[in-house]
Amino acid sequence: MSDQSDRPAARRRRVLLTGLAVSFIAFAAFAPAQDAPTPNQLRQIVREDPGNAHAWTDLGDALLAVSELEEAKAAYLEAIALDYRLGDAHFGLGLAEYNRGDFQAALFSFSEVARQHPERFDGHFNRGVTLARLRMHAEAAESFRMAIEQARPEATLDDEFNANLGLAGQLKLLGDFDGAAEAYEAASLIFPDDQDVRYLHAEALHGAGRGLDALPLLTELDAESSDYRISSLIADIYVEQGQNDYALRSLQRAIRNSEQTGSATIQASLFVKLGLLQLQLNQVQEALSSFERGTVVDPVSWEAHYNYGVTLLEQGRTETAVGPLETAVVLAPSSGEAKLALATAYERAGRSGEAIGMAAGALEILEQPELITQAEFVLGRAEYRTGEFETAAFRLAGVVADRPGDPQAQLWAGLAAYQLGDYDEAALYYGRVVQLSPSSREGLVNLAAAYLAGGRYQDAEMIYSELLQADPEDAASRYNLGWALLSQNRLTAARDAFEEASRLGYGPASEALTEYF
Repeated sequence: MSDQSDRPAARRRRVLLTGLAVSFIAFAAFAPAQDAPTPNQLRQIVREDPGNAHAWTDLGDALLAVSELEEAKAAYLEAIALDYRLGDAHFGLGLAEYNRGDFQAALFSFSEVARQHPERFDGHFNRGVTLARLRMHAEAAESFRMAIEQARPEATLDDEFNANLGLAGQLKLLGDFDGAAEAYEAASLIFPDDQDVRYLHAEALHGAGRGLDALPLLTELDAESSDYRISSLIADIYVEQGQNDYALRSLQRAIRNSEQTGSATIQASLFVKLGLLQLQLNQVQEALSSFERGTVVDPVSWEAHYNYGVTLLEQGRTETAVGPLETAVVLAPSSGEAKLALATAYERAGRSGEAIGMAAGALEILEQPELITQAEFVLGRAEYRTGEFETAAFRLAGVVADRPGDPQAQLWAGLAAYQLGDYDEAALYYGRVVQLSPSSREGLVNLAAAYLAGGRYQDAEMIYSELLQADPEDAASRYNLGWALLSQNRLTAARDAFEEASRLGYGPASEALTEYF
């Protein structure tokens, strides 16, 4: 059996996993020294001395270098069977298992290196990368911390730099942006000219709610670089600080810089971001222009088409909004928000059948309760318009339950109940409309109609009188007041109401006069 200690580190080439932040890729190429024995030579050595654990480890290294993974694994296992404390064999086995895709086995091997040889940077580092690959972020972060603690004298500056990046990436995934910022700062102190890491440091500070601390770093970077991300993040910080003019300028700079990258997707996303900021500032026309430019720059940007269409819809330009929203749905068929917006546009445009289909499609996708309720509302209104009153009444009652303070939901639920002849239920809904929005003439008109249809003539008389007090020229209310009075057998007052309505040009009032007087 071989001796129970590893040979000096100088005899071996460490092989570290490579990668930045949270995205780790394959191991670095395992390349033994040029004068190292070949696999065949090493096979001969182990045949002659099968109890030599170091020879088996060397054979594993040589086989790993030529991607003979299964045979390399077998060689390392033989070395470990001879000397379990041989860290180089555990380390090589970890490399072989990782390249074979058996990450749990690789984790065990690297963990044994770290446990038996806690002074080894490479064991902790590769254990961290393997844990990250397994999405065990807290454990990965701890391994990277251990690697950093053991960095000297084994690790190079590159190694220490990558360990800090690995730690920062895992902390960011855990939501520890303060810790991530500290790790990125440590990495940037090692290589201060690395602009990407300086940006990630500022981004982590922003994620930690320390945007003002990030601003000096970002403005310095912005002067050195044409990276659109820098100006975009500066804009975010200015928005948070209420400095919207600065934010607009920063976003416009980000757009100019993005034009140099040639990425249509990036440019469109920045136009969308600019448009959303302009909407916050009530610069509606400017926002429409930004969204439209986004659709031109990147015709397959569903976000640009969606925001363009929604903004048009909010401005009452329903017919114009339909096209962009249809494009958004085609580009992003899994977006419930896009389908909901298009259903709304169809419903407002009087295309109730299409609205029903699109709203139903949105309901299959949406997850946010408030959006689900809105889709139900659109669907209920469309069903009402197509004469599906019973279905609409049930659906709109559900909307009212979710939105008891929404007068429009109460109004539409009342309309459906009225069509079903449930006048008392309709009156309850309309009464809530008036309570929620006392100035709503629409609510009063429908409440009076429900009272009249339900035989509550005195209540109807009171509401029609209130309407006429606000607008004496309201011929329809004058006519309906006549019916409320006639139904109470107050003939003179009813005749006066019909005559006044007739004088105002309301045809049915003249017919009532002829029939009853």
